[in-house]
Amino acid sequence: MSTPAPRPLIVYAGHQDDETLWSWLIIVHHLLVGRRVIVVLATDGSTSSVLSMLHGTRASGWWPPNWHYPAPGGREGYEPPTVEQLVASRDAEMVDACLQLGIAPQDIRLETDWRQPTLTPDRARELIERYHQEHPDAGHYATWWGDTDPAHAALGDALRGLVQDGTLTDARWVVRRTQATTPEAVAAGVVQYTTPDDVRAEALRRARAAIECYRAWAPRQARYAVGYHSVSTEMEAVRQGAPNWIIRSL
Repeated sequence: MSTPAPRPLIVYAGHQDDETLWSWLIIVHHLLVGRRVIVVLATDGSTSSVLSMLHGTRASGWWPPNWHYPAPGGREGYEPPTVEQLVASRDAEMVDACLQLGIAPQDIRLETDWRQPTLTPDRARELIERYHQEHPDAGHYATWWGDTDPAHAALGDALRGLVQDGTLTDARWVVRRTQATTPEAVAAGVVQYTTPDDVRAEALRRARAAIECYRAWAPRQARYAVGYHSVSTEMEAVRQGAPNWIIRSL
């Protein structure tokens, strides 16, 4: 008799890079125990302030000289990307990072025909319900409802509502590193996500490979290192093994 496949785990990312920044250990842990992990992107990431950095109109705290100098006339000589090119670069970064974490290509869901620049709780609920219908036995992870980012909070609110009305029972919420010690997160029951040492070591190896995908700078190949331009401090925290934080229940 064959062993039944473990129930899948679905991780909802508000933006390209959330899966690596806040869930790297969670994702790899579940993959290593044989569980299918599906990552779902909920917005297109087009509202990123990195676009103005790449156009040379805003300083970047990560880029060594602080400012970019694109064409025409700039010494770097690349064409400033359009919004569509920025989004395509972010998508490519996320796909490559997810592959480094070990996620199967078919389980990286960019939702290109559904997503929008922003996310409301109602649309987030629509998204989670659709995946629940497709995978009724799945577990679900989303960023928590108290997150200061509207898209993150929308996912958390939607997942919380689906648990409260009895639609879902297997749900967890991810809390960003910088919010894990806030009174609100503590009151909600945030805890550090822990694994055996060997699992953590392998997860960190994969996470370090994943963050390199967000640092790839090759503008003539339409790769703009959006992740590092945006949140280099958080990327480096992952490199150092900063833990994941979760809320287990309401």
